[in-house]
Amino acid sequence: MSLYTLKYMPKNTKQVFGQDLAVSQLRDYVLNYKSKKNKAALLHGPIGIGKTSSVYALANELGYELLELNSSDLRNSESIRIFLDSTLGQQSLFFKPKIVLIDEVDNISGRSDRGCIPALIKGIAKSSFPVIATANDITNSKLKSFVKAAQQIEYMQLTHNDIAHLIGWVCEQEGIKAGDKAVNTLARRVDGDARAALLDMHSLREDFSFEQVLTLTDRKRTDTIMNALRIIFKSSSAENARTALRDVDVDINQVFLWIDYNLPKEYVDATSLSRAYEYISKADIFRRRISRQQHWRFLSYINDLLTAGVAMAKEQKNTEFIKYKRTMRLLRIWQMNMKLAKKKEIAKKLANAMHVSSRVANEYVGYYQKMFKHSECTEIAHELELSSDEVAWLRK
Repeated sequence: MSLYTLKYMPKNTKQVFGQDLAVSQLRDYVLNYKSKKNKAALLHGPIGIGKTSSVYALANELGYELLELNSSDLRNSESIRIFLDSTLGQQSLFFKPKIVLIDEVDNISGRSDRGCIPALIKGIAKSSFPVIATANDITNSKLKSFVKAAQQIEYMQLTHNDIAHLIGWVCEQEGIKAGDKAVNTLARRVDGDARAALLDMHSLREDFSFEQVLTLTDRKRTDTIMNALRIIFKSSSAENARTALRDVDVDINQVFLWIDYNLPKEYVDATSLSRAYEYISKADIFRRRISRQQHWRFLSYINDLLTAGVAMAKEQKNTEFIKYKRTMRLLRIWQMNMKLAKKKEIAKKLANAMHVSSRVANEYVGYYQKMFKHSECTEIAHELELSSDEVAWLRK
């Protein structure tokens, strides 16, 4: 069964819920691109409200070719330059109009290579096609120059009524029976996130009651690891499983822990379990290569192995409901590592700024802690590109 997020992805702009003004502005920008001052449009707003899907819907509606690139593929200025040179200046296939979509551009900022955003702005200025970027948060100072260079189009938080209407419509299409109380409760729990609502409905995939909705894990702005695991373990196709981790706001190291601990509960036969752990083992090898060699392109391999690989390893789907948990033993190890994680990240930034090794920079962190305790050190924080959490860590 196809994921509801894929099955009910808008085919045209009329099917985009609750974003009439933003979609109208997007359409105007694309159709009148050559006369626009800004050579890129920046769609911004909370996660799961239709930013990316509206671009796809508009491209489909207008008959445009759409080329999407996720920000995870743009990890340094050189990769950005290569992409822009090979894409923005080329004529679209069959000479059709083209839209270039850069998803989650706010994730580009904060990389060790400070030339990413400037390289992106420089390349976009030469584009022959409309470039559309999406971002969940544009308040990050590292994204400031791109925000100024792009036409901003704000997507508003969806209301409870918008989400309830969407849930009701999908129930009607699927022949699902759900009372008003169940629909309204689910609509409130997803906090304006349409994608989250569809994922929750897909995890139920049958008539659902108010009591069943209460068993779902709370979600504010991001998809939960619980639903991601449910999709991976219960999916019968690789295509469905591959997207499970796309919007999960959980560190990849934690994903390994979740899958490792809950896998034996789902895959009860030895053959399926063995195959699944083989995929996890291969994913772990790529994770080590990223850690040691900084080969970030391996992230896509890790995702495929942990999602599609694990999903396809099973002989048959376990029809029982499994309550997923995180092992406390591995959690304690992770917590110990996290205590040192911020110090290591700060030391890495110090090393880059001071042109010394991370080991030497690590010895200086204590001095910076004393400085930040007794002074704002705003300029230092800006120069080192310290996050608010890192600044708070230095001051505690």
